[in-house]
Amino acid sequence: MDDTVVPDEPRWPGFSGGRWFGAGFFAVLVAAGGFGAARARPALPAAEGWVVAGLALFGAFLAFVFGQLTARGGGPDGGVPVFGAGTAVLAGTALGAGGAAAGGWGGWPLAAVALLAAAGAVPAARHSRRWWLADRTEQRAAALLERRIRTEGEAVRATVVKVAGISEEPNHEGRYWATLTVRYEAGGVGRSAQCPLSFPAHSRPRPGDPATVRFLPADPADVRLELDDPDAPQDADAPRDADAPQDTDALAE
Repeated sequence: MDDTVVPDEPRWPGFSGGRWFGAGFFAVLVAAGGFGAARARPALPAAEGWVVAGLALFGAFLAFVFGQLTARGGGPDGGVPVFGAGTAVLAGTALGAGGAAAGGWGGWPLAAVALLAAAGAVPAARHSRRWWLADRTEQRAAALLERRIRTEGEAVRATVVKVAGISEEPNHEGRYWATLTVRYEAGGVGRSAQCPLSFPAHSRPRPGDPATVRFLPADPADVRLELDDPDAPQDADAPRDADAPQDTDALAE
């Protein structure tokens, strides 16, 4: 039975009402923070004014970044941030510096910083989108390949000839990992392949164990390994390989 889950065709999620509200709310907040910091600075003694202004601006900027990184939409994967971290930093800098410049702090130099940060946010957003779509495309292609191998692949008998790299500790499901080397025939040619495998402690694979490998005829080296159930009757034409190398790795007690 094929239980491979194939993700939907990757598509960048649109801006929902909640996303528009989140982006607008935090954008206004950080711009107001910059403006308020600029107005507060001259109202206090020099040293205190700079400290209060800096804290107000930095706090508003952090609120913006946090809001953008936690604004998520729907979808099977739980959604993605409205902006990536780099885009959020640049957009927050642009809004904060622009608000401070509008409030009379920093003049043209700070206004230039705001413009440069805003200009950098655009390619950063495009890069984030391309990276997200490329990552989802790769996941989908891998899932489709797994489904093709499981449903269309050729199945042949194989024998485990080596078990190596057994993990010292089990994972959260109580399973260990190892790398198995198997020997099989494809198109009349003897082949061998290394396959990772997880297994419970009570069913440790050993050299000589019978198995089945599946592969697409066009790529017989890319195989998926299925060990035989030790309690199931074995095929008469697939005897245990008595000459297989013995495993020297010991499973941690």
